[in-house]
Amino acid sequence: MTGLLNSLPQRAQRLGERTSLLRGLLLGVLLLSLLIKLVLIYQADWHERSILKMEYGFGPVITALYEKQSLEACGVAYALDFCGVAGRMPLLPFAYAELARLIGTSQGALAFTKTLVFQALLGGALLWLFQTLRGFPLRRLALVLIAALTLLGPQYLKHSISVQYEESLLLDLFLIYFTLLAVVLTRQRLRAALSILDYGILILLALSGCTLYFIKSSLVLFGLIAIAAPVWLVTLPRALRVMMFLPLIAGLVWWGSVNYAYHGEVRLGSSYNGENLYRGQNPYTYKMYPEINLDRIIDSREVQLNSGEVIKLPDWTVNFPKFKSEWEWHDYFAHLGKQWMLDNPQQALELSLRKLWVLFLEPGKVPFRQYGQPGADPLDYSLATLLAGAGWIVLMRVLFFMALGLALWHLLRRDEDWRPALFFLLFVGAYAAPYAAGFAYQRHVTPLLVLAACYLPLLTLPRTTSTTAAATVTPSPCPPITAAP
Repeated sequence: MTGLLNSLPQRAQRLGERTSLLRGLLLGVLLLSLLIKLVLIYQADWHERSILKMEYGFGPVITALYEKQSLEACGVAYALDFCGVAGRMPLLPFAYAELARLIGTSQGALAFTKTLVFQALLGGALLWLFQTLRGFPLRRLALVLIAALTLLGPQYLKHSISVQYEESLLLDLFLIYFTLLAVVLTRQRLRAALSILDYGILILLALSGCTLYFIKSSLVLFGLIAIAAPVWLVTLPRALRVMMFLPLIAGLVWWGSVNYAYHGEVRLGSSYNGENLYRGQNPYTYKMYPEINLDRIIDSREVQLNSGEVIKLPDWTVNFPKFKSEWEWHDYFAHLGKQWMLDNPQQALELSLRKLWVLFLEPGKVPFRQYGQPGADPLDYSLATLLAGAGWIVLMRVLFFMALGLALWHLLRRDEDWRPALFFLLFVGAYAAPYAAGFAYQRHVTPLLVLAACYLPLLTLPRTTSTTAAATVTPSPCPPITAAP
């Protein structure tokens, strides 16, 4: 046994040197992942559903854009009939409405199209990183193994094919973003000058950081860090560093002007955020979370915990004030949530710790139940499916804590990888903070685990001398650019 363990590094090295085999395995993982996604979409009942009827407030916004080319949507909030322009951040509804003009309004057709596009982009990014790591067989082998674990994971497959919530986009966007960033940083580590293509990728990464905010406004800090990462991790001309932030600034000005033109006041987020904050901070959530879906606080009159305790809930169809605008609705619920935190600091802290437990440690499906009464949930998932999902989350958390340990190690040593390590901690903190204030479900946890897995190449960048760089990096077809120091 000892001899076998001692020989593992040599065996892994030899396996990593088999380039054709590893490339074939990576392609196989990508194709198998795509096939499973398409089968899951085909088996779902989405083909008869219209994107104009989507849940979580998206349907009315998509309908307004599709039918009237306007952001003004009515009926976004449950049991309320006012209209507004900021019920949901505009990018996802706009993209879906424009796609509907080409492929129709079926959620199934949209899921197929989205899956094919993102799988092609992800495949190109992973193959590019694989080629960039030529001369580093162990890193190539690790890349294939991490890709297999991530792309074939049940929770990744389940959430990535959905079209009904933002995290379905974030999963693949994170994978593509961090893979491309790893490509550019690896090329910079191995040679002095980056090419025009590399700089084009960096600009694309900055635009991706901007789009994150317009997909989900709680990612505003995360988006800023996503723009800052290529700016500070890569040697760039000073003018380009400034220009990388301009799209986000222009987008914020535009979004503020949209709200000002409609409401007479500048607002930069989504009006849905107020109710979401209330869902995360109130006495009912303190008792229910993570056992029961928090939507029941708004649309139900009572819920029963597994312990047998019955929790009476307010009847919002009666108790809603007569809101004149979406921002009155936002401010009303945001105030309720903030006031509960101020009045109950100990309970609010305990609840936040529970949310952090879900984000970083809980292996099970959250929420544990969708409906308010025990036994009322349909049997959508077999025991084997739930166990497979929990097992995948445990394995992905191993990668998460491995990345966390590497990041802390680099920071303590202050070696040449301390900057990527610092950005990993910034990304994790910026992603987790809104869910500690609001609430975290499994669909929110999965992107965090994927983020950690695809960030590992950034924490294990090759170490080489300039004399070997030319032999290990595939030359770019584009001429190099010398950046300002």
